[in-house]
Amino acid sequence: MHWSTLLSTYRLGDFAAAANSRRSVYNQDYGRVLYSSAFRRLQDKTQVFPLGRNDYVRTRLTHSLEVANVGRALAMELQDIIAAQEPAADFSPELQRMLSCLGDIVSTACLAHDIGNPPFGHSGETAIETAVRKLTPHQDYTFEGNAQGFRLLTRICDPIKDAGLNLTCATLGAFTKYPCTPASKDKSVYKKYGLNPSELPAFRTVAQQCGLVPLGPDIWARHPLAYLMEAADDISYLVADIEDAYVSGIISYDAAMDNLLLLSGAGDSTRNKAAQEHARSGPRSALRFARAVTIGACIQAMADTLKEHYPAIMNGSHRGSLMKSSCLAPAHAQVSDFSVKEIYSHESVIKVEVTGFNVMMKLMELYLEWVDSPDSPLGRHLASILHAHPALSSDPAYRFSHIIDYVSGMTDSYALKTYSELFGV
Repeated sequence: MHWSTLLSTYRLGDFAAAANSRRSVYNQDYGRVLYSSAFRRLQDKTQVFPLGRNDYVRTRLTHSLEVANVGRALAMELQDIIAAQEPAADFSPELQRMLSCLGDIVSTACLAHDIGNPPFGHSGETAIETAVRKLTPHQDYTFEGNAQGFRLLTRICDPIKDAGLNLTCATLGAFTKYPCTPASKDKSVYKKYGLNPSELPAFRTVAQQCGLVPLGPDIWARHPLAYLMEAADDISYLVADIEDAYVSGIISYDAAMDNLLLLSGAGDSTRNKAAQEHARSGPRSALRFARAVTIGACIQAMADTLKEHYPAIMNGSHRGSLMKSSCLAPAHAQVSDFSVKEIYSHESVIKVEVTGFNVMMKLMELYLEWVDSPDSPLGRHLASILHAHPALSSDPAYRFSHIIDYVSGMTDSYALKTYSELFGV
């Protein structure tokens, strides 16, 4: 793969930018995601911990902003790697200018990385899947937030014209962590899929414009910048969950500090500085210090891994994430195991998941009545509630996809409010 095509400015749509703008097309992409209603709704979607428990813990929105910041830092590291490993003569002045915008591309992909996730996180995904398999002929249906995110970015903003945010192919390529469909997924390459069949034509255009390496029918090697987006998420969510778990009273200060310093690979001098900060300003200040050290160490480790595997990434042969290929892989696995056992399994977290599953399941069961009986009195009422487009509602495929789009786009609070209103709870 070559940067001259990987940084494709071709837009998937007809929403052109203002003429004579001094902003790069990639920076315009950032603005389009940032100002989208789908991104704003992330402020009211659970990251891990119950919203409203306190004002400190992250939501999907604040998490995404943090991921974007780490992603921009990784993009700066990649710029140095490209300069060291690629012949300067191969880059025209225009391409060099485009390479200077890697931070905009990666941070935009990071902003959007959770944009397709439903309310209540993984329990919301499970509820959607369970309802569809139980009540429709789609017995093998799976809901995947990554695929829903690509659908949202490319289609949902204007379903009549099949137009989304009209982002550049470079940004969409960096966003797509798993460039395959459920049918084309190869477990030896990707553990999940990132494309619904309905959006496959759109991604074929992205792959062609960016020059992605095909690995088989409808499966491609990742865009190199997708590795940076994934690494930024891997760094951010684990560090944030440790910090939030302490603030929420789920784990002790010592457990939080031990895990952060384990992930950073820091030695006694860092631990001593954290102890000094604790004595001077308290435990939260000490954890903020440890968090900053850990993120910095992880960024450096990802940069070293990216430098080592750069040729394989560019020819499409690299497998796995940067984190799992790095020197921090054992520590990351250990901290992840701790988080699963001590944080994600905590009663307060489980209660949110159970509540979310029940709410989403009941809403899906009700709305799916519209798929089978659109002309019944209930079906007509549901069409009104769902704001269905009259010109498209006669198509069962539209009704089904519209329900998925509508429910997955809800916020936690709106899902709870709707549940209360419709079921009298």
